[in-house]
Amino acid sequence: MQSFKAEEWAKVREAGKMPFLLRHGFLGRGLPLGVITAIAISAYRGNPFPEAFQTLSFYGLVAFCVAVFTTSGAIAANANWVVHERRHAAGGE
Repeated sequence: MQSFKAEEWAKVREAGKMPFLLRHGFLGRGLPLGVITAIAISAYRGNPFPEAFQTLSFYGLVAFCVAVFTTSGAIAANANWVVHERRHAAGGE
């Protein structure tokens, strides 16, 4: 979990919660881990590379993996948001 100081958090909070979730949930976790996991699963299955990247089943696997990791990333990013809201609302550092 990334920790923000009070002045950093003020800037992040000003930008809004949705951009925070997008940046940390989707771009920071969902997209990269989803693609890497789909490639790893495809390699484990013994699919030939790079031909496997051109199949419909691979794109379906990528979509599924990105959805799973984006969901878990959004949950973690939301928890991070709540922790920082509580920490900085209480005046803590």
